[in-house]
Amino acid sequence: MTDQTVMTKLSYDLLTLSQQRATGELTVTYGTQPLQSRLYFYLGRLVYATGGVHPVRRWTRGIQQHCPKCITSPWIKTARSSHELWEMDLINQAIEQNLMGVNEAKAAIRQITQEVLFEILSYANAKTEWKPGVKIEHQTTFLAIEQLINEAQQLRLQWYAIGKSSQAFFGQVSPDLAPVVIHPYELESQVSPEAFTSMVSLMKGQYTLWDVACQMKCPLPNLIRVLWKLIQQGVIELRAIPDWQAPIVPKAAPKAIAKPKRKALIACIDDSPAIGQKMAKILEPEGYEVLTITNPLQGISMLLDRKPDLIFLDLVMPNTNGYELCTFLRKTSAFQNTPIVILTGHDGVIDRVRAKLAGSSDFLAKPPEADKVLQTIDRFLAPQPASEMTSFVTSMA
Repeated sequence: MTDQTVMTKLSYDLLTLSQQRATGELTVTYGTQPLQSRLYFYLGRLVYATGGVHPVRRWTRGIQQHCPKCITSPWIKTARSSHELWEMDLINQAIEQNLMGVNEAKAAIRQITQEVLFEILSYANAKTEWKPGVKIEHQTTFLAIEQLINEAQQLRLQWYAIGKSSQAFFGQVSPDLAPVVIHPYELESQVSPEAFTSMVSLMKGQYTLWDVACQMKCPLPNLIRVLWKLIQQGVIELRAIPDWQAPIVPKAAPKAIAKPKRKALIACIDDSPAIGQKMAKILEPEGYEVLTITNPLQGISMLLDRKPDLIFLDLVMPNTNGYELCTFLRKTSAFQNTPIVILTGHDGVIDRVRAKLAGSSDFLAKPPEADKVLQTIDRFLAPQPASEMTSFVTSMA
């Protein structure tokens, strides 16, 4: 089936519902997993759309773009919904609390819906199922489906025009994939210093192409136009990543006997025993277990065996240095996602950039101060509701 046929089939279903002034839910099933998206109509107008690969990331992008104060407010950290369509419920909550204006909500919903249409119009053999009478409470916007289809199709045409000379583009590139800088030195030689800093910071496998375009305030086609050459060269790699956790109130589960909670294990790799002792003095009263390693080369096997939740790593040691050890750990599958915090008395810009390039998660000056050590651990290990949403914004700072 050709791309134009897919467009015609879905357009026909959507436009028919619009012409019939229908109210209800249209479920679109597509892809090999299979994926599902849900589109809600009210009297023939599109009210909201959700589902697909990353609905939580998509919702967060839409709100961040059009109402950033809503994402940065304390409310978002505790916001919860018991509704199946939690996205719309949270938007309604934000409006009721005067955190979001109606026009801001309309703009965010429009962007979210456009992204859903971009996704579903990219798949062949999509199937639709109509559930009449399904309504969304407190509708804030009514979107003309024909205009949205045209806008989504134009974005798709721009997207695919970039890879029209390469068959690999269509099988390998999706805006739902996350770019990862594999060869930073090669990247540095091809882009400006400002672009290099932004790309290294944002392209670590945490954010999708959609997310990166939002944070860089760059249209999606412009972003992939810059990255496609680097992807072909192997400088940047695209990886599939999961969605963020939805802020839904969990259903009550049967009561069970509580199991003892495992203490978080913090490793401190430093050739100075005094630093390890000070870390233990700070952390053990707070309920953490501390693994002190004074010989990093001999301690690798201990790290692999214990798998600490977070690693403090000294920068200057007799037999190796923190940069080399950090790079080694990041190449080891067991520690690819473990927070690694560099400890050093040299807190300069060059040191920070080099530490980031080596894969460190953060940078902490020596001698360690209790409040800063605990703040660092809280940032990486403390459970925070909807933390992915807030980190999406704070990473722009």
